[in-house]
Amino acid sequence: MTIGQIKGRTLLPLPPSDITTSERTSSKDKAHVLESAIITWTKQIKTVLKQDPEAGLKNDKEDPNPLAEIDFWKNKALNLNSIYKQLQSDKIKKVMKFLSQNKSTYTGPFSKLQKEVQNARIEANDNYKHLNTLYEKFTELTNGDIEFPEIQDLFTPIMHNILLIWTNSKFYNTPARLVVLIREICNSIITQAVKYIDGPAIFANIEAQETTEAVEKLGKIIDVCCKFKETYFVYKGKSDGTWSIQNNALFVRLDSFMERCQDILALTLTILQFSKLERIEIGGTKGTTLTISVEQI
Repeated sequence: MTIGQIKGRTLLPLPPSDITTSERTSSKDKAHVLESAIITWTKQIKTVLKQDPEAGLKNDKEDPNPLAEIDFWKNKALNLNSIYKQLQSDKIKKVMKFLSQNKSTYTGPFSKLQKEVQNARIEANDNYKHLNTLYEKFTELTNGDIEFPEIQDLFTPIMHNILLIWTNSKFYNTPARLVVLIREICNSIITQAVKYIDGPAIFANIEAQETTEAVEKLGKIIDVCCKFKETYFVYKGKSDGTWSIQNNALFVRLDSFMERCQDILALTLTILQFSKLERIEIGGTKGTTLTISVEQI
């Protein structure tokens, strides 16, 4: 089991052969040892079956990007393929045969679990096969090699591909799957936006009296985020009503980020307007007095 954890795979530990093959060991004792092994296997397999990509989104310390979704299904598929192969081995088949002959109550539930592994394996492989078609676009979206304003050019091909997956995949066509994927894309957009201009950079621009640059970049961030939402709604319209998902479930973090950007933009615009007052000189009979008042403001 430890070796499996090191390799990132689930290895089912076999019962000691010196006990299970010894003629000195009674059938009852052998059955007890083999049933203990099945209990261990069941716990291991159920742990793998319960794995879900949504877990990363529920972790406050993580903001997974869409590449994490591809990696999740790749690793789950490899793990389930490995488990399935082990379950088909002669040694495990002999264990099941012995327990069946001795009318063990564990054989029925474990046989059912084997079918669950087979079904989950088919789903994981199918999901990975379809999602992997997005690997190149997701890599461009997350690696930061292209300028932030240009990532909006990726939104249409990404959403088009997602709709194709939704239409053709046997499994990756449920609201739960779509919610996770869209939220991960939003995470990636936010990460790239923060790299484009972060909080300290904004206030550094303000202190250096370069507020105009901060205003322009904040405006571009809001435009790009809005563009992604617009692209989603375009393809939602093409889904023939199958993407019936609450918008808040999809864009809760992106909307919060955009609202924060709007607040900072309002602040920087105000600072920009006030900074113009420094260069104003008012004419007329009361010009000097008014100019001093403006400077005080």
